[in-house]
Amino acid sequence: MSVVNILKNRDNPTRYPSLERRDNRIGIYFLIPTIAVLLIIVAYPVVYSIVMSFHRWRPTDINRNFVGFANYVRVITDARFPQSIINTAIYALVGACFKVLIGMGLALMMNRKFVGRSLARVLLMLPWVIPVTASVTAWNWMFNGMYGIFNVLLMRLGVIDTYVNFLGQRGLALVCVLMVGIWMGYPQMMMMILAGLQSIPTEMYEAAKVEGAGTFTIFFRITLPSLASVLSMTILLSIIWTFNSFNVIWLMTRGGSNTHTMNTLAYEFSFINMRYDLGAAMSVVILIFLAVFLFIYQRKQREE
Repeated sequence: MSVVNILKNRDNPTRYPSLERRDNRIGIYFLIPTIAVLLIIVAYPVVYSIVMSFHRWRPTDINRNFVGFANYVRVITDARFPQSIINTAIYALVGACFKVLIGMGLALMMNRKFVGRSLARVLLMLPWVIPVTASVTAWNWMFNGMYGIFNVLLMRLGVIDTYVNFLGQRGLALVCVLMVGIWMGYPQMMMMILAGLQSIPTEMYEAAKVEGAGTFTIFFRITLPSLASVLSMTILLSIIWTFNSFNVIWLMTRGGSNTHTMNTLAYEFSFINMRYDLGAAMSVVILIFLAVFLFIYQRKQREE
């Protein structure tokens, strides 16, 4: 058997099955380092947290006794747990919807040709590029109840008579946090949708204009159907990422003013109250919610 014939027929597994087995082994060898890293940095912490959630686990307590589902009962019966689920749902769903809507509008604008488009794209990406701590510090200053710029502007416009403590009032604090999360998250959605827009053939728009179709007709008959798969993935990914967000809420309110989400509550259990077992149980509950979203995402991806 010559080497030339082997190379010509290596893609035919029925004729040369040994070549296919060898290629599979080589692929597995290349995957071993990646699998090892994933097991170390992903699988081990997850398993460790699950084990911890079933034990009494405090940094000052040497005894790590098995307590079963007691930690889960303690977490679920906590007075802040129901509100944390509601806040997480609001923060994830409403935030994701506004991120996608704003990103969609800006992507449609950035897809058009105009003078300074490159500069506009750079400026619109700044909220995503600026470090989170710097952004949150600036927003905290603007929302400040004593000297914040929002209070000064509203006072001069005559909208309010006294200064408003935006981050200290229930309901209003969550709206402020939601605004900051949307502001920091829309650029990523804009770029994903813009990539989808640029994949639509221009010939479809040209044919529609020749036939006399208007702007709204083109959007609802061509643009929106062509972006259906991109938008579904974008919305689902935005929900998952926003659901898992922690830094904005913690840096702005630390869960105060009834703004606790499931992530900030888990952090408070673990590192403020030093109850690693309760924090682990809360993390497992979050993992269950995220697993549902990931299942939907994987199923949708297979359909696509």
